[in-house]
This record gives sequence, C-alpha cells and structure tokens, in this order.
Amino acid sequence: MNRLVRRLAQLAFLTMILAIAAGTASAQSTGTVTINGSVAKSASIRWWSFTALNTETGANAPNTQNSPLLFTLSVGDVSPANSNNYAGGKVKVILRTNAAYALSAQVTASSGFGAASGDLTLADVGFGLANLANSGALVFGDPATNSVIAGSFGNDPSAAAKNADGVPTFATSLNNVSSSATQVLSGPRISKGGSVSSPNNGLLLDTIYAIGPQYFTPTSFSATVTYTITTP
Repeated sequence: MNRLVRRLAQLAFLTMILAIAAGTASAQSTGTVTINGSVAKSASIRWWSFTALNTETGANAPNTQNSPLLFTLSVGDVSPANSNNYAGGKVKVILRTNAAYALSAQVTASSGFGAASGDLTLADVGFGLANLANSGALVFGDPATNSVIAGSFGNDPSAAAKNADGVPTFATSLNNVSSSATQVLSGPRISKGGSVSSPNNGLLLDTIYAIGPQYFTPTSFSATVTYTITTP
C-alpha cells in the first residue's frame, strides 16, 4: 500500500514538472530570423550624352540619358564636299562598378571599308577617349583621377594634326581595336551605392570619333564598336 502511495506521489511530481516546462516553453518572449545573401562584383556601361563636332546627328535607342548604350552616329558625307575639318562626334558614357574594372573596345562589325589605295579604311576613323569625370556624391574615392587610359587611346582625334595633303595623323583609330577586344581603360571601384539609374554614382567618359573628309573611293560605310566592362 505504501509503495503504491509513493508511486502515485512520484507520478504527480513528474506531471507537475512537465506542466511547468510546457508553460515555460509557451511563454518564450524572443526569436530570431537569419538572412543570408551575397553581393557579387557588378559593372555597367550606359549612354549619357552626345556632342556633334559640327552638324552630325546621333541618337541612342532609347534616346534617354542613362539608357543602355545603343548609339548610332551619322557623320554624313566625308568627301571634300564636307568643308569641316573633321566629321564625327563625342559619345559620353557612364561607367558604374563596385570593384576594380577594365573596359575593352572592339570593332565587331564593319562594311564599306576597302584595302585599295584611296579607299576609306578603319585607320581613317580616328578614335580616342577623354574627359574622365566623377558624376556625384556616390562615387567611391576618385576614379576619374585614378583610372588609367591604356596606351595612346587618351586623345581627341578631332584635334589631330593634318599634313599638307589634308591627311590626319591619328594617335589611335578604329584600326587599333579591329582585330580583337582591346583594353582601353582600367581603374578602381567607381560606385559606393545607388542603382544602375543613379546620376551620382558613375564615371563619365567621352568616346570620340573623327574622320577627315578626303577624296576617298565612293562608298557607304558602317562600323560598330562594342564596349565591354568587366571586374577581373
């Protein structure tokens, strides 16, 4: 009889302990949520603005500042009927990165250029980079000063000297980026916040194109330069 009483007392005590534990669990007052993720290296190049050398026309598609770069520059007639010193224009782009970067350029399509004497060639289309500028308060450090233009690409071909025959001497031309993707610019991280559409977190850069009107063989021509920005 005493053994039965002790067993019942033990069961009652155990039941009380379990009830206390259950009450404590149901009264929990804190909890956690863990958020995991990552930030990948990222870079972009977009169109910013266009400046004609003379009366040339140009438009991006869409023709809205800060749109993806898809620009068409129409230089018009580059025979001596064009009395301007150069035909061409300056296409300003904006670069954004959250890491060190490299920019390359390559002529990925062309037509109407010849190899015979007197033909217009890619070497007759001056090409250069100029006017690096930080766009605003969300730029990381000073990439405009610390970026490096490769080789001789840091020039304005529309300022190139001409000889007595009116033939320019370009420091660099589209011929220099015709065979493969060629690095033309590199530098440190550019952006410290903002989005791909922010006006204040980019590095502005003029890409410049110029042709000196001459007695070229009659033709219609086109050349497409593809830019690629990477974060090595």
